[in-house]
Amino acid sequence: MAIEYFVARSEEEREQIYRFRYRIYVQELGLHPPEADHVDKRVRDEFDPYSTIYALRDDDSGAVVGTIRATYMAQLPDASPFIAKYEMGPAVSAFGLAALSATGRFMLDPSVRGGQASQQLLLGGYADTRNAGIRINFSDCSPYLIRFEERLGQRRYIPPFEDAAFGFKLRIMMVMGEREHLFRCRSPLAPLAESFPDDAEARAWFAATYPQWVRPPSAGFVPPRDFFDLLTEHIGNDPIHAIGLFRGLSSEQTAQFLASSTIITAAAGERVLRENERDPTVFILLKGLAEVIRDEAPGRVVATLGAGDVFGEIGFLTGSPRSATVVARAPCEILTLSADFLRQFVTENATIAARVLFNLARILAARLAQTTFGLSADAAIADPESGLRAGSTGSEQ
Repeated sequence: MAIEYFVARSEEEREQIYRFRYRIYVQELGLHPPEADHVDKRVRDEFDPYSTIYALRDDDSGAVVGTIRATYMAQLPDASPFIAKYEMGPAVSAFGLAALSATGRFMLDPSVRGGQASQQLLLGGYADTRNAGIRINFSDCSPYLIRFEERLGQRRYIPPFEDAAFGFKLRIMMVMGEREHLFRCRSPLAPLAESFPDDAEARAWFAATYPQWVRPPSAGFVPPRDFFDLLTEHIGNDPIHAIGLFRGLSSEQTAQFLASSTIITAAAGERVLRENERDPTVFILLKGLAEVIRDEAPGRVVATLGAGDVFGEIGFLTGSPRSATVVARAPCEILTLSADFLRQFVTENATIAARVLFNLARILAARLAQTTFGLSADAAIADPESGLRAGSTGSEQ
């Protein structure tokens, strides 16, 4: 497939992109952004006329297969919605609106996911923003994309938030001229960044303003053994024994498996995942308390989750929509593992991956035994088939 990169100049090109957004957001992901036009099948908002929209097009069919949007704060009639959403106040005070931008609406057609096509969008957008004098860029992402975003050079800087249309989101920021960090992340933007001046002032500002985020809490940025120690510090226990997913693995094997994972936080009341959403991530609660609820009976708690509990495993394994909502009831720290990472790990280390998948199967069997036969979690995990032999008929939760 031959892919053409372009900047949308005409209204016809923009309309193609608006309809592509609808196909991805609504028809593929089942999301319902308030700006979606379900009659014309397009997604367009009030900021599009003031933004630069980049896209990829299939040369053979002419169809749009990827897009991203860059919005410069100084070009908006009113930048306050972005300032509020991303809590830009410190950056506005330090650098002014003309040095700030926000990117969003980044999406790819399934046919080009996992390839190099996205780099054309990212490189083109990065060059334009640097040429325009942008020093700080803001964005957000779902938990399963944070590994990708941090590889680009993005950093988290404030707590996540819950978007009414798009669910649980992590707010991220890039210091555009921080060349050393881009190279440390092995970002595809790093070679291009050498063409622009290093921004030591912005780098120092970030370190002084958000010191706790200078070191990303993702395994890929620290040696595996160090991340295992960091995980032990978070959970206050030996992860191998506290987390059922790692049973039977040595500390070295567990550290190796964690090499592409990351830790996120959730405040009390935030929905970490939502019923009917598609999100290929499995979550492991390290600290805090969370509850599982269903949309049909939001006042009824289906299950309570504590440190070491795994959730989101069905959507992770099958790609099906989430069957329930998980709400943080106390401040939570959560380890995330993406489906893309697991697929890669199966290829690279089948022995460890097989043990993890076996443990995941045990967890699912235990959940089934609890729901169907009324067994305790410990009994079900110790012997997932014991409920069948007992012949009990516990009610379904």
